Amino acid sequence: MKTMVRIRVSLAAVTLLGVSSLAFGQVNLPNPQAPGNSPDSAVRLVVTSELMVDRQITRWLRQHYPGWTYDPHELMEIGMERYAVVYITSAQNGGKRVYFRLQRTQNEDDTFPSF
Repeated sequence: MKTMVRIRVSLAAVTLLGVSSLAFGQVNLPNPQAPGNSPDSAVRLVVTSELMVDRQITRWLRQHYPGWTYDPHELMEIGMERYAVVYITSAQNGGKRVYFRLQRTQNEDDTFPSF
């Protein structure tokens, strides 16, 4: 009888630990319907030169925001990460910022050497 109680308590504890870790992960996930609205949901670009940054941003904006107008990108660093920020506008929707996280390689984690 004591063994069954211990098994149930252990099973309940493991279940609660598993559920709590899943809940924490879901809180940190960016909104998939709004890519680039913040640094947390920034669009990741793997680029090797400044010219590639312009081309990739232009291509992405034309595909995801057709008919919108956009200003040239501004580079900014947040911590060890490098971002290009573009302000886009539309007559129907007003304006907003789109964030692009810049990386040199697919494997890059937190470091981004300057161009």
